[in-house]
Amino acid sequence: MRLTLTLSLFLILVSSFAAEPRLLVHYMPWFATKDVSGAWGWHWTMNHFDPEQIKWDDQRKIASHDYPLIGPYDSGDDQALECQALLMKIAGLDGVVIDWYGTSDLNDHAMNHRNTQKLIPWLKKAGLSFAVCYEDQAVKTLKSGEDVKQAQKDLKWAEEHFFADSSYERQNGRPLLLVFGPQHLKWKFDLESKPLVFGLPHLAKQNGLDGAFAWPPVTGGKALSPEQWKKVLGLAYASKQPFIASAFPGFKDIYQTAGVHDSYGSIATRGGLTLSESLEQALQSKAPVIQIATWNDYGEGTMIEPTRSNGYRHLEKLPRCGNPADLRLPVMLYQLRKRGGDAVKLDEASALMFASKFTEAEALLAKVSREVGKQVIDGSYHLTSELLYREEKGISAAENQRCRLDVYAPATTKAFSTVIWFHGGGLTQGERSIPLPLRNQGFAVVAANYRLGPGVKSPVYIEDAAAAIAWTLKHIGDFGGDPKRVFVSGHSAGAYLSLMCGLDQRWLAKHGMDADDLAGLIPLSPQVITHFTIRDERGIKETQPIIDDLAPLFYVRKDAPPILLVTGDREKELMGRYEECAYFWRMMKLAGHKGTTLHELDGFDHGRMPEPAFPLLVKFVETTGSQSARN
Repeated sequence: MRLTLTLSLFLILVSSFAAEPRLLVHYMPWFATKDVSGAWGWHWTMNHFDPEQIKWDDQRKIASHDYPLIGPYDSGDDQALECQALLMKIAGLDGVVIDWYGTSDLNDHAMNHRNTQKLIPWLKKAGLSFAVCYEDQAVKTLKSGEDVKQAQKDLKWAEEHFFADSSYERQNGRPLLLVFGPQHLKWKFDLESKPLVFGLPHLAKQNGLDGAFAWPPVTGGKALSPEQWKKVLGLAYASKQPFIASAFPGFKDIYQTAGVHDSYGSIATRGGLTLSESLEQALQSKAPVIQIATWNDYGEGTMIEPTRSNGYRHLEKLPRCGNPADLRLPVMLYQLRKRGGDAVKLDEASALMFASKFTEAEALLAKVSREVGKQVIDGSYHLTSELLYREEKGISAAENQRCRLDVYAPATTKAFSTVIWFHGGGLTQGERSIPLPLRNQGFAVVAANYRLGPGVKSPVYIEDAAAAIAWTLKHIGDFGGDPKRVFVSGHSAGAYLSLMCGLDQRWLAKHGMDADDLAGLIPLSPQVITHFTIRDERGIKETQPIIDDLAPLFYVRKDAPPILLVTGDREKELMGRYEECAYFWRMMKLAGHKGTTLHELDGFDHGRMPEPAFPLLVKFVETTGSQSARN
C-alpha cells in the first residue's frame, strides 16, 4: 500500500511536539579493527589507508580527516559500545538512529547487522531509544525481483524484532522508520505495524512516504557558506510535508583523497558554530524530532563523538548535556579497560555511571588509574594519566575536563630529564598525546591539554600552559625526575605556548616559579608574533602581523633559558613561519642570548616537520640536560 501525506498526519506529528523535541543521533555500526574482527574494515581503510602505519603523534592512518579520541574502534567491541552509550547518556541524547543495511550476507551487511544488535542493549541500559535508517541501496546489486524480496525480508525482520521492542522510537504510537533515499526501490511496502516512513527530501514525496528528514545539504563538490546551507534547510522546513529536522557539526569527506569518488562538498565546522546554528534552526522549525548527522561517520566528517581535534566540544553544545567534566569519564573507563585495569572495579564504575553517580565513578576510576600507572610499559616506563594540574579550589567544569596531563616516566630511581609537550591545533583544537619518537628515550614526557577557543580567549591558553609547567616543576620529583632538568616543547600552537611561558616571566611567577629555572625551550614551528587566533579574537586579519605583550618576540632577552628553534621548509611552512623564527633568532643573538639555535628542515611542511625535528630535540635534551645536571 502506497503511503500518502495528509494534512491530518501532519497535525498528528506536530501535536506530538511537547516542550522539547526528541533529539536523536545517526549512528554508523560498520567499523572493524584487526584486534577485534581480525582485519581492518573498509570504513577505516577505503582500500587506500593503512591503519597499521602509525604517525609520530600516535595516530593510525585511517580514512578520515579527524581521529577518534579513543582511537579507531570496532563496532562490535562491547567496551567501545559501553563508552559510546555512556557518552550519549551524559550528552543528553534521547535516542539513536542506526544506519542499517538489512539482514543479507552481501558485502559487510551481516557484520553491520550483528553490530546493530550488540549496540541496542547498551542503548537501553543508558535509557536511550533506538530506530533504524534502512539503506535500500544495500540490495541494488541483486537481480531485479530478488532486490525487492530481500528488502521485504529485511523490513519484516525489522518489524518483528526492532519495531516490537519497547525501546523503539515511536511517534504517536507508530514506529519511526527512516530510509536513506529511497535510492533504489520504489517504496510500496505494506507493514502491519504501519511505521511512519521518512526519506530524503527530494525523494520522499515522489515515493509516497509519510515525511522527510534533512541531511547536510552538500552537493557538487562545493563549499557551502552558512547562509547557503541555512537557506536550503529553511526551504525544507517551510514545506508542507512532515519533517525531521537536522543538526550537524560540519561536513568534510575523505572520498576524493581515498580515490573512492569525487567529494560531495564541504561545510566548515567553524569551531563548533555550525552545530550550534544548525541546532538552533532545527529547534525553531518546531519539528517533533531532530536528528543529528552524525555520531560517527568519519568518512564524511560529520562526527559529534569525541575526536582528537574537537575533544568533547560538540557534545557540550547539545541542549541537554550534563556536566561537561563527566564526559571524559567514559573515555577514561574505555582506556583503563584496554590497559588491563581491575575489571571488577571498572564494572562497578560503569554501573555507577549508568546510574548517573558520576562523582563516585570518578573516584573509583582515579583509583584504578593509579594502580594501572604502576604497570611497566615499553620495557621500563610508567604511564600515569588524567592528572589534574589545576590545584586551586573552585575550578570550573571546563578546567576539570581540559586541565589534565599524562606523565610517561622511566621506572627508575635515577634522576632524569623531563620534556613537557603541548599539542598544536591553532589554540582552538587538539588533544594531548605522548609523541612516539619521545618514548623510551631515557627521559620523562608530560603531555598536557589546555582550554581551547572559542570557548575561552587569550590569555587563558597561556595561563593553563603555565599551570601545567608549574605542576610539573613541583611534582616531577615524585616520579623520579630532576626539577632542574625540565624542558618545555610543543608543535605549532603548543610551541607558541612553550615560548610564551619561558620568555614572559609573569605567567610562571603567578605560581611562585621562575621561568629561568627551566632547562630549555624547544618550540617546533612556533608563531613568535602575536598568535593568529588571538589576532582573530580581536578582529585582526591573518595577514596583519602584530607584536604586543602576547607575542614571544616582545620578550627577547639575553637571560632566557637555552632555546632550540625548529621550522619546516620556508617555502612549505605556514605563511612567514620560518621568517618569523629567523628574525626571533637574530634578535635573541643581538640581545646577547648565546643559547638560541635555529634549524630549517628542507622539504618538510608544517604538519610533517615534527618527525625529523624529534632527533634534534632528543639530542638537545641529552646535551643541555647533562650540563644542567653538572651545574
